[in-house]
Amino acid sequence: MRFATCLTGVLALAAVAHAQTPSKPPTFQEMRQILEDWEYWRQQDDRYRFVEMRAKALYPGRRDTPLRDLNISDNEVREVETIARKYLPQSFVNISPVVGECPCEEGPTCTAQVYVVATTPTSSRGLQLSRLNDRWNVSRVQQWWHRREAIVAQNTGDGLRDRYLYDKAVNELYEEFPLCVGQLVPAKKTASTPKEK
Repeated sequence: MRFATCLTGVLALAAVAHAQTPSKPPTFQEMRQILEDWEYWRQQDDRYRFVEMRAKALYPGRRDTPLRDLNISDNEVREVETIARKYLPQSFVNISPVVGECPCEEGPTCTAQVYVVATTPTSSRGLQLSRLNDRWNVSRVQQWWHRREAIVAQNTGDGLRDRYLYDKAVNELYEEFPLCVGQLVPAKKTASTPKEK
């Protein structure tokens, strides 16, 4: 019995040591690409900082103003619940009031937003939805945050390569953030759009 326990311990240590074996160092070409990319990202530092600040300002969450005149219809509730089932745990779902304005990052066809929270006994998770072309969809900023929060540091055994891969993933997402461009033309008004005063 004692031998089996020791053997298991030795095998576990060998597996950990093997997993942490450093990868081969980058080739000259790879090193050149790494340095070129880092230089480009350094030059984009101000733009990336702006994107990061804007993304944090738009971090998906419940908003209660300005409320849409028509809060939410039964059909919209069913539509929201269908989307929520794809992204949130199967549990009680709380739908916030519908707000009648969208950040410009959601695009010109966005007429409303809602925040959905699923609660389980141990946790809760939220999801920002935007009303685009008279249909509820996961908001563009929410999709971006899903991808941003999925980025984790690699563990290849080469600290330089790990840092580069992490920076590359984050900076590529900064490049893809849905920033507003030009003047937006408002979406067509519908029955579920707030009335102008």
